[in-house]
Amino acid sequence: MYKGPIIDAFLHGPWIGTGSGSSVRADRVEWIDDPRLRRVMRTFKHDKSAAVPHLEVPELITKLDSAGVERGVLATKVYYPAPADSVLTLNREFSIMAAASGLRLKWIASIIPPELGAASYWDVMQNTRLIDEIHADPNLCGVHLTPSPWGILPNDKWFYPVYAKCVEYGLTVFTYVGAPGPLWPMRPNNPEYLDDVALAFPDLNIVAHHIGDPWTEMSIRLAARHENFYICTSAWSPKAYPQTLLDFLSGKWHGVKGSDKVLFASDFPLLNLQTTTNDAREMELPTERLENFLYNNAAQLLWRKP
Repeated sequence: MYKGPIIDAFLHGPWIGTGSGSSVRADRVEWIDDPRLRRVMRTFKHDKSAAVPHLEVPELITKLDSAGVERGVLATKVYYPAPADSVLTLNREFSIMAAASGLRLKWIASIIPPELGAASYWDVMQNTRLIDEIHADPNLCGVHLTPSPWGILPNDKWFYPVYAKCVEYGLTVFTYVGAPGPLWPMRPNNPEYLDDVALAFPDLNIVAHHIGDPWTEMSIRLAARHENFYICTSAWSPKAYPQTLLDFLSGKWHGVKGSDKVLFASDFPLLNLQTTTNDAREMELPTERLENFLYNNAAQLLWRKP
């Protein structure tokens, strides 16, 4: 059993922090009473009494301490169209939360979602200006894409200025892969489209979170094929990891050690942090591989200085 420290590479942002002022946060959409969104979210609980509680930073740190998690990454994400000022305000709030954590938290910024999906070519520089404004934050480690709800493939030219800017500033790109739980289209989350991105931007660090099922083998091939491509286990209990991922963690793929290319994450508070970390510690892997998977990979990728 691994008893060392853990880095959680993906904490589910919409449930962290209460928000400032009277405006609704750009990452929170009320879907229970909307018939369209209720259909999208039908795979999740609709019982308001069972809602996931919102956590402030001190409460979050207490939870991390209880689970032996030394550091974590706050994932800012916006699922539906939102104006630029709302996204920038949300990013600033996450910057403040990370700064208040005593070096325990980094954060991932959301870019401004495309208003018209792949037809949004009217201003592909809008997000580069946003990244210019926030990149100097010492706790910022990347930006976040949500291809499925936005209805746009991650290799679409709309994203390319964002990727170039992330290379310039040494920021990691986090993007969903795998069949989404909500009824968003599956196709944009197929990791195969990230091959184009990794080929076009060989210096870009890409973290494919949520593993990639039912395309897990494709995620693994990309992690082995591209030096700066990583898989993140967010939203998955270690006891439910696909066997192909377990095989990758325990061995090699064309000479690439899998435990060097996978980051642990819980997606807390959507998953129970204590249970998820306990199960991860008890995985049947050599200590060196567990330490890389649970700590070293994220420390080197997300906490290293540019």
